[in-house]
Amino acid sequence: MAVIEKIIETTTKPIRQTVDGLYNIFLGMFTVAKNTTRNPITNQYPEKMPDLYPRSRHRLALQVDPDTGEHLCIACKQCERVCPDACISVIPHDTVKAKSTQFYIDHGLCMFCGLCTEVCPTDCIINTVDFEMSEETREDLIYDIRKLTLTQEQSRTYFDLKGYESKATKKKAATAADPSKLKPHLGGISQKAVQAALEAVGIKKD
Repeated sequence: MAVIEKIIETTTKPIRQTVDGLYNIFLGMFTVAKNTTRNPITNQYPEKMPDLYPRSRHRLALQVDPDTGEHLCIACKQCERVCPDACISVIPHDTVKAKSTQFYIDHGLCMFCGLCTEVCPTDCIINTVDFEMSEETREDLIYDIRKLTLTQEQSRTYFDLKGYESKATKKKAATAADPSKLKPHLGGISQKAVQAALEAVGIKKD
């Protein structure tokens, strides 16, 4: 019985292998035929730049306030502490509080995890969509504060792209939510007027 089974297996094995081979060839040819009538999806880079998502994590940069041009870094060193590669170095100002004199990022060590952008309280440090960073030496991949800082127009573009709000926008939203913060000549309600109105109806504000 075992001899008969071995003979059958030996006889049918080449047939099964041939059938499997022909089936795989058919699948390959079917895939080729299916894609011959489709338009190519390959972009001709660099003639045509790819469209990247706003949250793409590429070259790091420092933003300024798009309305005033004020540098947003307050030298809190949150990004330096959270960086797993220790590629960020922030040097605060000696006398001026909440201001940095120098800022270094070694893009040769950075793994673009985005942790520094998540902890930044002022939305100063961001991942840009610029992925073309080839340099001739490793030293050229170390960016200082001058090379990292974006212009006012570039910052405005990234504020809109990433959905950030400037100081003026945040202040305007806070004023709209609480009219008492708006000056009376601009249509706001002063605290004295509110207190006088409450006292007029017999309610004393503690």
